[in-house]
Amino acid sequence: MERLTKAALATAGAAALLVGGAGTLAFWTAEGTATGTGVTSGTLTLAAGACAEWAVDGGGDITEGIVPGDTITTDCTMAIDGTGDHLGLSAITVTDPAWTGDAALIGALDVAVTGATLGGEALTLPLTESVPLAGPGDLVVSVEAVFSEEAGNDTQGLAATLDDVTVQVTQDHVVPAAP
Repeated sequence: MERLTKAALATAGAAALLVGGAGTLAFWTAEGTATGTGVTSGTLTLAAGACAEWAVDGGGDITEGIVPGDTITTDCTMAIDGTGDHLGLSAITVTDPAWTGDAALIGALDVAVTGATLGGEALTLPLTESVPLAGPGDLVVSVEAVFSEEAGNDTQGLAATLDDVTVQVTQDHVVPAAP
């Protein structure tokens, strides 16, 4: 080997030893701890309620009994409450109301949920957009039953009772509009 090549190899080896082993670089480091903070989740509750007495054809009391062609209505009221910064409702669903009693009369009644109010504000079911919920209020579901005009004589003098009306509310995330 040539002398110049030997000298270059020796210089490269010495530099590698200095950088790799004996000549390491050091930086200062420090460490700290930040205290965390808590968070709580909101709530959504719907308490059991009750339905009002039936009204016939727009508001009159039923005193003598319903007849074919009558439309009877009742409102079922439940207490609703919720906490949360962006709490809203995306859905209010109601089971098809069921009846107990005489089968002929039950078969002649066409039952439907016709609407709802939340805190006095009328809602159309099914909901098509989120409804903000801020604190306690009343959820009122309106139920209507139409006594078929085709009902036969076998529906006279019978009785039926509306069973429980089951209502479910579904939470939605409502972000307020930016100011």
